[in-house]
Amino acid sequence: MSNNKILKTLISIALLFLIILLFSKLHYIHNVLVIIFKAFFAPLIIAVFFFYLLKPLNDIFIKKGLKHSIAASLSLSIAIFIFLGAASIFGGYIIKEFKEIPKELTDIINKENPINGIINKLTKYIDITKFYKEFTNITKGYLQAIGSTFLLGIKLATNTFSNLFLILVILFYLLMDGYKFKDAFLTLTPQKYRELASTTLSQSDGVLTSYVIGQSGVALSLAIMIFIGYKIIGIPDALLLSSITFVLGFIPFVGFFISMIIPSIIAISMGLSMIIKLAITFLIVQTLKGRVVVPAIMGSAMKIHPLTDIFLVIGAVAIGGPLAAFAAVPIYAVLKIFLVNLHKYNLTKKIS
Repeated sequence: MSNNKILKTLISIALLFLIILLFSKLHYIHNVLVIIFKAFFAPLIIAVFFFYLLKPLNDIFIKKGLKHSIAASLSLSIAIFIFLGAASIFGGYIIKEFKEIPKELTDIINKENPINGIINKLTKYIDITKFYKEFTNITKGYLQAIGSTFLLGIKLATNTFSNLFLILVILFYLLMDGYKFKDAFLTLTPQKYRELASTTLSQSDGVLTSYVIGQSGVALSLAIMIFIGYKIIGIPDALLLSSITFVLGFIPFVGFFISMIIPSIIAISMGLSMIIKLAITFLIVQTLKGRVVVPAIMGSAMKIHPLTDIFLVIGAVAIGGPLAAFAAVPIYAVLKIFLVNLHKYNLTKKIS
């Protein structure tokens, strides 16, 4: 009997890999899925994120007796007003820094700097000239990729009014009619599974709220701490670099490390002293994040092991990029809630 189970398991695994292999050969399906993701799922994910971010404010308006449509309009208007205000205050300065940083990074690669002195000493013992040239080429390519990615992002951001409009429309209806979703879903659920579905939806809603608000707080705290650190040690373009940290801070664990790439290159150009200062700043901020910020803001709401988070984020980045990395953890948390509740339901059913 046990041999039959092992055989069935092996056959199932083999069929799974076969399906994945066949699916990988269907390139037109990939293209269709990419188009669907960009046209619908990406705006939906962004809209859901802002929905949970604005939900506490929207709930306050509803508790004050306002209609759901008016509450949704007020919440959305306040969010847009805050965003435009922040953009008007910091936007000009950030754009100015953004225009200057590619030139600074190019100068860093081309000019002589203190690191060259260290390399000259090392070449007396080790032939690392080829290694240095290869590293320089890789760095140039990486910086060009970053620059083109940012420029492409700006171009897309300025030319995708339809996507922005779609996000605002979805967000408005989520704020206005989001409370109806649970009841509507339960009416479509068979009677014997309604208790399971109700519990899963309630817990998922709580986890998503905690994640979005908590991750926003973590990202903002990281940006503020690293901005202060950059100002203290004298890293140029502190506001721009800390803004990048804020955006990447929404990606758990790896986002902060990615945001340190450009500051590290700048620190290398400024000498060993700045490298040490930046390393100390990074260690202090990372320690405060892990020991103070994340436990205080996130608590144990997600109940996911950090190693699981890391694997989820890395896998999501490889498959779908930064947006998938941001969505991977909450999607996993919701699936985990569903499977745990399903297991409890099956146990209860067996006992009864």
